[in-house]
Amino acid sequence: MLLILFALPNSQAEEAPPPEVHYYDLDPNIITNYQKPPSRRLGFITVDVQFQVSSVANLDTLEYHKPLIEDALIDVINSQSEADIKDRTKRKDIQAQIKVRLTALLQEETGAPVIEEVLFTKFIYQ
Repeated sequence: MLLILFALPNSQAEEAPPPEVHYYDLDPNIITNYQKPPSRRLGFITVDVQFQVSSVANLDTLEYHKPLIEDALIDVINSQSEADIKDRTKRKDIQAQIKVRLTALLQEETGAPVIEEVLFTKFIYQ
């Protein structure tokens, strides 16, 4: 019984600290277009994006690779159909596509995963 009482404080002390969470706000927001199929007119979209990362060093990495990140974001958004842009349930799919694309690009550039999550804080289309 005494062993259990003495073991409890040690097990609590050995718990790992919670992981760090930091957010990188991509500024300025992304303004780009998408194709409206029947009329071939362009639709416009404004997206504010934030990235969740696990360290301050990853914030610096994102800042350094900002042009690469913006280019990839625009490319992924431009490839979406009007139906996908306007469907609220497809936004998670778009976020997942962006995460996969950026993870691959940043892995190639830095040799390590950088982004934990992609978050849209504004998503306005016209």
